[in-house]
Amino acid sequence: MSFDFDVEDIEVEGEIGFAEEPSEYDEDQYEFEEIDFEALGIDPKEPTIAKPGSEEKVLILAARYAAGVPLWHDSDCYEHGPGEHLLRMAQQG
Repeated sequence: MSFDFDVEDIEVEGEIGFAEEPSEYDEDQYEFEEIDFEALGIDPKEPTIAKPGSEEKVLILAARYAAGVPLWHDSDCYEHGPGEHLLRMAQQG
């Protein structure tokens, strides 16, 4: 598929660039709270029943990232609506 159209020159006023020079990464500049996932009962290698977008799902994704395992598990909950699990159960049984 090809497209035939003309693009007119765009005039830009002033220079485009950084407002100030980027500095070296300063590790002390960023502070992150350490989370003990094990104490929360989160096993990053196990599937989760947490719904997408929930705080629980975000925690499991963070635990998986920290553990270096894939973020998505084939058996994770994918349900978005309140009745979707009933439909799935009806299809299985």
